[in-house]
Amino acid sequence: MFQKLRLLPLLLSFILLATSALPSFASEAYFAGVKQLKQGKIALAKAYFAKAVIDEPSSIAAHYQLANCNYDLGQYDRALCEYNVCLTLNPDVKTRAYCTYAMNHIHNVKRSIGQVAAKPSSTTK
Repeated sequence: MFQKLRLLPLLLSFILLATSALPSFASEAYFAGVKQLKQGKIALAKAYFAKAVIDEPSSIAAHYQLANCNYDLGQYDRALCEYNVCLTLNPDVKTRAYCTYAMNHIHNVKRSIGQVAAKPSSTTK
């Protein structure tokens, strides 16, 4: 019994060490970004999601939310990059559909902006 009690601190320190190695994304940046997003602070949310992507590069949710922030801020090329990364990480069907829809929408917006810019002015004669 005494020997088992001696092993308890060792076991607890091992558990503590193992859990401290978890990415900070799980406890910090992503959830801070969600909080800022709920408050309508998109630029600040973007900064937190960018940190979450650095902390956990394989996080589909972090890439997806960073893409959405870029989209909302009109940074369409950056949004496209993040949606692409999200798709390469093999998200669930729903997230894949949202990414694809957003990417198609961005391409349509960029195309229409290009067409408007290409049209000659009809007011000059």
